[in-house]
Amino acid sequence: MCRCGYAMILMGCYWIFELMPIPVTGLLPAILFPLLGIQPAKDVSKSYFQDSVMLFVGGLLVAAAVEQTNLHRRIALRVLLLVGSKPHWVMAGFMLISAGLSMFISNTATTAMILPIAIAVVMELNKQRFQITMSRSTSMASTSISMKPIGNSVSTHELNTLSGSAQMRIGLSSTANISDIPDNVTDYEALKFEDFPVRQQEISKALVLSVAYASSIGGMATLTGTLTNVVFIGAFQKKYNSTEAAEAVTYATFSMFAFPTMLLCLVFSWCWLSFLYFVIPYLRTKEKDSDSEMEKNIKNMLRRKYEELGNWRFAEGSALVIFVVLVILWFFRAPGFMPGWDTGFPAGYVSDATPAIFMGFLLFLWPNELPFRINQKSEQKTKYRAILAWKETCRNFPWDVVLLLGGALALAEGVEISGLTDVLGDQLGTLSYLEPAAMATILGLIVTFCTEFASNSAIASIFLPVVSELAEKSHLNPLYYMLPVTLSCSFAFMFPVATPPNAIAFGCGFLKVRDMVKAGLALNFGCLAVTLAAVHTLGYWILDLGVYPSWAPGFNISATNTSTQPTINFEMLLKAIPLDHH
Repeated sequence: MCRCGYAMILMGCYWIFELMPIPVTGLLPAILFPLLGIQPAKDVSKSYFQDSVMLFVGGLLVAAAVEQTNLHRRIALRVLLLVGSKPHWVMAGFMLISAGLSMFISNTATTAMILPIAIAVVMELNKQRFQITMSRSTSMASTSISMKPIGNSVSTHELNTLSGSAQMRIGLSSTANISDIPDNVTDYEALKFEDFPVRQQEISKALVLSVAYASSIGGMATLTGTLTNVVFIGAFQKKYNSTEAAEAVTYATFSMFAFPTMLLCLVFSWCWLSFLYFVIPYLRTKEKDSDSEMEKNIKNMLRRKYEELGNWRFAEGSALVIFVVLVILWFFRAPGFMPGWDTGFPAGYVSDATPAIFMGFLLFLWPNELPFRINQKSEQKTKYRAILAWKETCRNFPWDVVLLLGGALALAEGVEISGLTDVLGDQLGTLSYLEPAAMATILGLIVTFCTEFASNSAIASIFLPVVSELAEKSHLNPLYYMLPVTLSCSFAFMFPVATPPNAIAFGCGFLKVRDMVKAGLALNFGCLAVTLAAVHTLGYWILDLGVYPSWAPGFNISATNTSTQPTINFEMLLKAIPLDHH
């Protein structure tokens, strides 16, 4: 137990202070657990490719196809065209897009893909400032420029290396006018963020923060949306390895609980950012955030960008169909309210990882273009090429995330096997006099603020085994504590180092740390409150959190309703109930 505690503290320090690359730190259980006698090497290795890891790998392959076919960009621009061109509705559109994509694509990739479009909108909001700059630049005719296309996915490194003032470099001829300014630019030298009017600075901050925050919030809606959710399902399946437990938490049941919770958190975030960056500045200055000409320019810019994509391509349509089919297979494998398609197989043989891997496998077979289509120019048949190519996928696949996830799951299992969960549970058990709702609140607060400084997956891997043990000792449904802890790991909004989306947004140069703290603190508390409310409503209706489940240890002598009797006097219970009832 003490040796496992040492390994956990060592990994925590390495993760928090990034003494080694975070994915490499995830390999420490494979080294330390066998050497310290915590777990045999062959058992530790199994944690790195559990069923939940395979589920995540399948989801990543489908996400790679969506990115490679540029489907995400078409969806993003279409949504932005539908929501209108007023800045607060544009922000709502960005939040819907970011949250929707991050349900199935990593929040880091989502932020890196959507943020450049947000920056282009910021530039459109400030075109009048460009006109002033151009009048001073008539001597810069034919100046060569360097620019990054908005249409391409921008890496985290590229965005993090932007200058603090987010200087935008552009060369203009003496005859240039406003309409000549390219839309596909993320880096101008002619204008600094500090040159924006104060009102436009507030709007720019709101748009950038909305993308980062929505990307973090959206991932909580599905089991594959964020790494902490995968850690949760991995730890849950490992600890409660039964058919009843597998049917209790499926992709469908988790999404039916988490998706409405995510939407409420997203609405709260939009309301708070709108109040902070639109309502308060307007009350202070009485200056509107836009005018009809500016809104028209934004709409025209988005329409041009969408038209540049051309007609739907076969690869885009194929990626969309495969993606939709995968979600349907996930949802209807064991939906809970009706028999799922997995009933056609022996119990326990099929999991959510099965369709995920199947669809990922299919992407390496499905053609990128219509097969046997004649090339009009050469009048030759097009060469067969699959949507995903293995060599290219290997170069772009996030193997580091897979190692990090495996390390988190291995740590969680080691903490449980060593008995460390009992010790930590006993320490938290000193608060057993509190009502379960108060305990869930305290756990949520601890996790929410721990994730501001530590790896979300590391926090989840440490806390989930402990809180499940604590729930069992209090004879509560283990999910009653596990769900708030899992979702709270996504509520890290205050600091740039808290999550990669925060770091990417901060790297664009529009924000200061105090801006994130001011916006993120209220979101931390607000989203946690929404989650706790969802646990006591949706959780009770969908997941039966008020009932001690049959798949948990000690079911035969447990309470059946935690909402009215959170702790049980077993001596009195055994006297009151005839033995033949057991």
